Amino acid sequence: MKKAVKGQLSSVFEYVRQGSSLYGACKKAGLTTREFYKNMEENRALREDFLLALSDYADQCTDDIRALAGLLKAGDIDGSTAKLLIETNKWLANKACPDEKSPFADMDEACDEKTAEIVVKFV
Repeated sequence: MKKAVKGQLSSVFEYVRQGSSLYGACKKAGLTTREFYKNMEENRALREDFLLALSDYADQCTDDIRALAGLLKAGDIDGSTAKLLIETNKWLANKACPDEKSPFADMDEACDEKTAEIVVKFV
């Protein structure tokens, strides 16, 4: 992988960590989403870095929810506004880290096909 592309991918991860969509992050980094996914397909470590960036963003959403709850308790924000903002942050966190399998699970499974399963039974 070229050094320039690696730098662009690092930028994409940082923009995602800050809350940008993948499309927006790629655009800011000067990379197409096609190039992004091609690199993700070829490099499992990059997929893990991307998933970590998404997880970091989801954690930030959680921190924002806690801050909103504090504002609500202090009376600095009304209930309906707090509910809307909390639900929005919950949606964003779930979008970043859904309970479903990773978006790269198919790629990871293809890599793992060469791994044999070992079953140990204790008698």
